[in-house]
Amino acid sequence: MIRNNKTVLFIGLLVLTLGCSSKDKSQCTCLFQAKKVNEISNRIWSGSATHQDTLELKSALLKKEKSCKSLQQSSPKEIQELKKLCQP
Repeated sequence: MIRNNKTVLFIGLLVLTLGCSSKDKSQCTCLFQAKKVNEISNRIWSGSATHQDTLELKSALLKKEKSCKSLQQSSPKEIQELKKLCQP
């Protein structure tokens, strides 16, 4: 669970530093999904979560895992290139 939270926070930080254009939709979809997971996780950690939030987090994590597989395996150089592609 802690490892997943670290991954979520790492990807969340990437999302905060990156915007998305239509140049690479799959990577930008990953970043959007990671942001969604991070927002739901923050609600849960703050103690204001509902049972629905827990279910939503489960679903969002599965979607993030599918859409972010290539990003999680990316090198720092590839992530830098992604930053250029997903800038607003």
